[in-house]
Amino acid sequence: MDDGWTTHFFGPRRRSRTALTCALLSVALVAAANVDVPPAVASAVTTLHGDTVPTVDHLGPRTFTRPGPFAAGETTLVLPSDHADVEVFYPAPAGSARGHTPATYNVSAWLPPAIKALVPKNFNAGAYPTGAYRGLPVAPGRFPLVVFVHGYSGFRDQSTFLTSWLARWGFVVVAPDLPDNDLTAVLSGHSAAGIGSDIDEVASTVRLMGDKNDGAGMFHGHLDLGRVAAVGHSLGGAVSEGVAAADPRVTTFIGMAGATVGSFGQTASGPTSVVPDKPGMLVVGTSDGIVQPATIATAFTHMVRPKRLVTLHDFGHLVFADICQIGKEQGGLLAIAAAIHVSVPPMLKALATDGCVPPDTPVTEGWPAIRQVVVAQLRHVFGFDRSLAGLTGLIPAFPGVVAANVYAGPH
Repeated sequence: MDDGWTTHFFGPRRRSRTALTCALLSVALVAAANVDVPPAVASAVTTLHGDTVPTVDHLGPRTFTRPGPFAAGETTLVLPSDHADVEVFYPAPAGSARGHTPATYNVSAWLPPAIKALVPKNFNAGAYPTGAYRGLPVAPGRFPLVVFVHGYSGFRDQSTFLTSWLARWGFVVVAPDLPDNDLTAVLSGHSAAGIGSDIDEVASTVRLMGDKNDGAGMFHGHLDLGRVAAVGHSLGGAVSEGVAAADPRVTTFIGMAGATVGSFGQTASGPTSVVPDKPGMLVVGTSDGIVQPATIATAFTHMVRPKRLVTLHDFGHLVFADICQIGKEQGGLLAIAAAIHVSVPPMLKALATDGCVPPDTPVTEGWPAIRQVVVAQLRHVFGFDRSLAGLTGLIPAFPGVVAANVYAGPH
């Protein structure tokens, strides 16, 4: 485990807003007077720019808090370069999941062999539902590609509350494991310094999907590789911004509690020293004790226009992941680790709990807002919704959840 890298983003627990964050909140309040619109139900799809796009009536700040018109399919691919697993969530025809068993994952799949040997054979940590189904066909049409990048000590399935939701709204979401910084690497003491290899992993993932689009398999002809987004959490947010700077195929990025220039991921050279000349959005919880919200606000000031910053009131670092909900009935991940006599380093204890316990707001209360802003941002940047109505009025639409919504449009 590389302490030099982790000190970039592990800081003391802070619950007070900084002066900079307060300034951004006040800017957002001025722009928050939009009238809330009830969520629309997407019951049809249309072809726009060659893509199959769910249509909505009365686009507003809660439109995407309801499921999209597709079912969510799920499959696992393997990167040829390093044999890392890649999870793919994709739009499937409506009704095609009927009779299928919901897909699940178990965090124990990412335990190193030495730790797995400690787990009693009859111990069951529980299977967490992904919101998707295996064995479904891909829906007819062509869809944008979203690469989801997990955080430090995370794993490819860590945020299925969002990745399967995106599939239902017409995106193919591909989520690779990062072998140098995922849970397996960290627990085995083999995590790498920096994120250069993670940026390469994302680039390899985009190439893989390009090959699948051109090949004879299930994704043949179903991907719009002219519309590619990188979306990441924590370290994955920094990777997403870095890959947007380095890879011309990536057209936009979203960092959730993660950024580079002006934040913890910035380097003196290379892609994480460069501000991407592409639209982006940052989202962070005001009570995040892992990544300081003020550094995310600073990173926002460096980004090029158009750009957006959304802050979530009294939510911690893990509001952007499933992790707080995994094994909740058994006391959470730390209680499960204790039950199987696995020692968890103090740093990972913070990562496994930040945002999961009071006084932080329960993560599930923040998920509708996260789904809304991510889907709305991607649809707007990709040209599917020309109006910004899905991204305005967020504060009254999500009272007590969205604290700030700052937008800087094109010059």
